[in-house]
Amino acid sequence: MAETCAAPAAGRSPASRRSTRVLYLSYDGMCDNIGQSQVLPYLLGCADAGNRITLISFEKRARMAASGDGVRRRCADAAINWRPQSFRTFPPVLSKIADMLAMRRAAERAVRSSSFDFVHARSYPAASVGLRLKRRHGLPLLFDMRGFWPDQRREGGRWTDRSLLGRSLYKRWKAIEAELLGQADHIIVLTAAARDLIAASPAYLGAPISIIPCAADFELFRIASADERAAARAEIGIPQDAPVLAYLGSLGTVYRLDALLQLFAAARERIPGLILLFIGGGAADRILSEAASLGIALHPDEIRSVSAARAEVPRYINAGDIGLCFCTPTFSSAGVSATKVGEYLACGLPIVGNSQIGDFDRIVDAIGSGIALPDLSAASIEEAAAAVPLLLDANREQVREKARRFLDLGTAVEAYRHIYENLRAPVTVEP
Repeated sequence: MAETCAAPAAGRSPASRRSTRVLYLSYDGMCDNIGQSQVLPYLLGCADAGNRITLISFEKRARMAASGDGVRRRCADAAINWRPQSFRTFPPVLSKIADMLAMRRAAERAVRSSSFDFVHARSYPAASVGLRLKRRHGLPLLFDMRGFWPDQRREGGRWTDRSLLGRSLYKRWKAIEAELLGQADHIIVLTAAARDLIAASPAYLGAPISIIPCAADFELFRIASADERAAARAEIGIPQDAPVLAYLGSLGTVYRLDALLQLFAAARERIPGLILLFIGGGAADRILSEAASLGIALHPDEIRSVSAARAEVPRYINAGDIGLCFCTPTFSSAGVSATKVGEYLACGLPIVGNSQIGDFDRIVDAIGSGIALPDLSAASIEEAAAAVPLLLDANREQVREKARRFLDLGTAVEAYRHIYENLRAPVTVEP
């Protein structure tokens, strides 16, 4: 880390920290996976340091019914004032407008009923409401940017240039982005690459920029014992001595199934009995169909696909030997910090992916056990496949401990605590 985040600022004990009153706005739900892994743990940690937090989030009906009581208890125990709102899905477009109006109303009600030191807004929709509060009430704005959201929407095909609506939405949110970069009192990004792009933007007017990558819960994601690993493999039908490439998460326009399959096909020529494991997504039929379209003869016995609740994910990661993460390189890729990378490393798996994605190449350099492809060309994939056998002998404990320095949840929580304590001071968590 360029600046340490592991100890309280200025040597003070946690009990002596200055308590702040924070209005936290999130369009992501606390009952969603992202809320459970990347929002609520941070807020609980900040509340534990004495900060008083009012949380406004948007919850999907089914997930609220399944997990809402548990989230409510956790927030109540931490003295977090949780004010969940309903996430609308119909009608398209209009439902999003209705949600933004609902966030404005909820935020205004909170401001009228309590006083706050600043607004902490997660991503662009929430930050647009936070900017409105800054202008109307003078509240400082902490813009937790995450990634380049408008560009992610366009590059992912949701706001296509072929659509008048898509072009209009992209133009509108890029204008809002420029306002946020110029008027936010503090900006948080996930990667050094994103920080550098923002610093070079004409819209940026010098607000402190902090880097806090997506962290992993090193208490939940850990290295399994030999017996636990054997049991997980037996459950999903993986031979105990089989080498396994593992992929965690969904497959879509950003994460590249074609690159996964091409690497697997090249690596299995060098590693007999190699298996490709998909955790949490990826129907076998789709995987086999994609392989066929690429001209790869993939046998069903060479793949495994398993669904898993969050608590079960670590045991299935531990059934693997190497974690994969290939993304489409685009402008917005500079801001990407894939949660799966930290979770692989917390379980001791070396990683293979492409270097144009956020700080992936810097992470590989810091860990000393992984491969960062310069691109997704056939030549680069072939070269990576030749190096994959060397990763099978990685020291998992060393991988985990090197990653812990900058990807552990506790380090991320401490970084947020520092920012809450002094909104004018940037914090950097990096390899």
